[in-house]
Amino acid sequence: MMLVVRMLIWTPLNAAELQKSMHSGNVGPAALVPVQSGTVLLPPPGTKLSEAAYMTNRVRKIGRGAALAVWNDDAALLYMFTTSLGRASMWGSREAVLRLSAQAKQSGPVGRSFDRATAGMVDLREKEKWQLDAIDKLTALYPAAGRKGTLERIRDFGNGRAAIPDFFRAAGLHEVARVAELTEQGRAEAVLRTLEPPRTQLWPLWLIGPLIVLAAAATVIFDIPAVVYYLVVLLLLAMLVGLLVVLRRRLVRTKPINTVLPVIPVTQGAVPTD
Repeated sequence: MMLVVRMLIWTPLNAAELQKSMHSGNVGPAALVPVQSGTVLLPPPGTKLSEAAYMTNRVRKIGRGAALAVWNDDAALLYMFTTSLGRASMWGSREAVLRLSAQAKQSGPVGRSFDRATAGMVDLREKEKWQLDAIDKLTALYPAAGRKGTLERIRDFGNGRAAIPDFFRAAGLHEVARVAELTEQGRAEAVLRTLEPPRTQLWPLWLIGPLIVLAAAATVIFDIPAVVYYLVVLLLLAMLVGLLVVLRRRLVRTKPINTVLPVIPVTQGAVPTD
């Protein structure tokens, strides 16, 4: 039975500033929930772990730090981004963590095999240095965070139940914990269903091979100099890259701000208008 994968991103930046910066920076789509400690972002359904991590890293650059939580009823992953590399804390049995990872990544057979081959990474959570590093990253993100309770929850890594709300609550981020619980209840589903996953259309990449072959055939048939062929290929590649950029910008930047980055006014925070 496939369990529902949930994701949220927390950053200490307030929702109004974050929404403007994400829109101008073409980051998203996502729903924004203002909380006293900053903003919680809820990625759309169908978002892959890699896409959520990319979004989190972009948010980190905007908001000077971010955390990505990924969980289901049996396991949880928490990545804290103070740099471009997020350190993961993991809860649940090894099998539950691997299943969650594969489901969140939307892995195929090759991806699942790779996860199995690198399953030893899960055991790092048992090492004290790994646990203390996670606390250091947390306090770098949120200096007021309590260390004792969060460290105890990190060390209770075998218990995947309610790990994300428990961790944020132990850290003193009670509103973030509450948003996680409301997410589990499906309270944001109506808004999230209106958003597209942050996924660029990649169909232009499928044109590269046929166009290069076509250009090569034309070069032979019409006896075109090789230098012209190479120039044409470079031009085609530049056009396809430009098309990918345009398609990427259509995800967020070219759409109304409150359509692609809606704010769910749970607690506080001003919302920019279109």
